[in-house]
Amino acid sequence: MTSQSPTDTEATDAYRQAWASIQEMTRNQGASWSGREENRLFLNLAGKSFADISSLGGADFADDARGVGTVDWDGDGQLDLVLRSRTAPRVRLMRNQNQNGGHYLALDLQGTQSNRDAIGARVFVTLVDRQLRRTLHAGDSFLAQSSKRLHFGLGDATAIKEVKVIWPDGTSETFPDVAVDGCYRLIQGSGAATQTRVRTAKNLAKLVPITLARENNSVVRIPLIEKISMRDVVIPSFDDPNRTVGQLSGRPILINLWGLDCANCLKEFQAFQRRAKQIGGRGLQIVALSTDPPEKHAKALERIKIFGLEQHAGYTDERFLALLDGLLYEVLGTSTGTPLPTSLLLDSHGNLEVIYQGKLAVGNLLRDVGVTTTMEAKATDASALLFGQRLAKRSRNYSFLAKVFRGVGLNQQALEFEAMATGSGAEVQH
Repeated sequence: MTSQSPTDTEATDAYRQAWASIQEMTRNQGASWSGREENRLFLNLAGKSFADISSLGGADFADDARGVGTVDWDGDGQLDLVLRSRTAPRVRLMRNQNQNGGHYLALDLQGTQSNRDAIGARVFVTLVDRQLRRTLHAGDSFLAQSSKRLHFGLGDATAIKEVKVIWPDGTSETFPDVAVDGCYRLIQGSGAATQTRVRTAKNLAKLVPITLARENNSVVRIPLIEKISMRDVVIPSFDDPNRTVGQLSGRPILINLWGLDCANCLKEFQAFQRRAKQIGGRGLQIVALSTDPPEKHAKALERIKIFGLEQHAGYTDERFLALLDGLLYEVLGTSTGTPLPTSLLLDSHGNLEVIYQGKLAVGNLLRDVGVTTTMEAKATDASALLFGQRLAKRSRNYSFLAKVFRGVGLNQQALEFEAMATGSGAEVQH
């Protein structure tokens, strides 16, 4: 790691490596930029001290938060918060719903002799018993800027004696006839405060907070934008430890990873069994690969025969699991293991097109199989599975895939991926 930014325009190798290490830690090792610190909200106790009301205010998210800005979003005279985070949700609007809020004053400043935005202006609001002051800044938080409308909380004050502005050029000006609970525009040199209409968010004000029920989705469907050829990948069967995907090509394939102790795996097999006629009608070959150790292979084969899936059944080995780990890393940007069941949908040419993590719905599987049959076989584009419109081309990291495939001894496919990385190979080869 390095904590020093480059002194020249060109970044040093140590600086680049430090950023790469940080990215690896945050994306793949569960680390956090801010140490998973909860957000904090403090209440000013009449200028004497501050009270931590993070939990009461509902702001104590464990987000990797970065910036915060204040703005009266709904025009009710109370400042709301906009939070910006590195992690989802990237933006949060914290609406101020304090039912006991006091009076307020909002001011929009416009310079004429000084800069038009009046950045740097100092404003003094004199009440009967005290004076409030604010400075208009161009940025008031890390990587953030609040609304340029200056907001003054007046508490129980019902009258304002005067408003004084010291403009950025040093000139001073007083604005009389300013009332509480209003928004005014102050233009340099005018000497008069003009009341402005505050935009209100009526629809937002009508919203009633609700508690969202957690969706019980048992499967994560990950359609690929770009296919990945797996034709030379070894998927051992119980009779042939060197069987490859290519030997089963000609029909779509579902490689299904399961285990004897996985209850959802057996439920998934039951679903396959119930809809065997429809699966067969789509020409789908289900390749159930046991993830159990070799001493349990005999028991795994007995179990798979119960569901009529023994024809293409087999098991995973170290080569396959290493390859799968690399594929997940390239597709997802991370790989923290493979939950069971996990399934890979391949087209009739052995190209990976969809990854399912969890117990999948057979209806959705059959739909995806139907889509794969409509796609051009030799093209790498698989975006039709996203059911949207592709606006931009994004190629895979074929150089990384070449390293993954070469690492498990698939040198021919590694060479093809390298050619695709350099642009000399534009299509998946069959």
